[in-house]
Parts: sequence; structure tokens; C-alpha cells
Amino acid sequence: MTDPQLAPLLDDSDDLTPEFEQALSEIFGRYDRDGDQSLNKSELQAFAVFCNGEPFSDEDVSEILESFTTTDDGLALTLPGFIQLYHLQTASGDDEETWKDLKKHGYDAQLKLETPPSKLEVPKPDSPKADDESTPAL
Repeated sequence: MTDPQLAPLLDDSDDLTPEFEQALSEIFGRYDRDGDQSLNKSELQAFAVFCNGEPFSDEDVSEILESFTTTDDGLALTLPGFIQLYHLQTASGDDEETWKDLKKHGYDAQLKLETPPSKLEVPKPDSPKADDESTPAL
């Protein structure tokens, strides 16, 4: 059950609210370091490290890239894919995890950005913690 103090993430039709979609777009942009409108493996790993403290497993990356909208070559997650990922997580009842990620990225309970991105320690995609060099490239 969602806390009534929290802004809704989904509307009555289970679509993302405009505020939630805007927050996800802004977060996506933080990790799209090369500006190509997609998150490659390194950028996905930077996202995972920031949210979860550790990179995705190779299996997780493969599952993400197979399950959600990617670039034509299938090697990077697009913004629609990123939104699909969060829509699935939230609509399936894991809104606590979604709120944890939103708050970690500086959003308050009303989906207002409280902490500017420059104040957050977002790892660079090429940092060893963001992309384990011992794993084979996708």
C-alpha cells in the first residue's frame, strides 16, 4: 500500500503520472554521459552502483536489454526502455524500491527535486566500481 503522503506514481489507468515520467527523464539524463539518448552497459552500471551500491550482474544487464526498449543494435537502453523498467517495477507493487531510487536521486515525496544533481555523488560510467572490467563486454 502506498503512503498517502507520497505523490502518486501511477494514475487510475496504471500509467505513469507526468511528474513521475519527468523525474525519470531527468534521472536518465544524468547517466547518459555521452548524450546519445541511451544508456550503454557502462552507463547502466553507473546507475546500478548509485542506486544499489553495486553493479548489475551480466545476467541482469542481459535481461534488461532483452526486456525493454533498446537501441537498434540492442546494446543500450533507451529512455522509453528506462521508463518501461520503472513502470514494471512500480505497477508490480514494488513502489517502495521506486521511491528509494527517487529519494536517492534527490526527489522529495511530491516528486520535486530537492537536491540538485551536482550535489549527488553519481559515479562516472568509466569508474571501476561502475563497470567491472573483469566481465566480458556485451
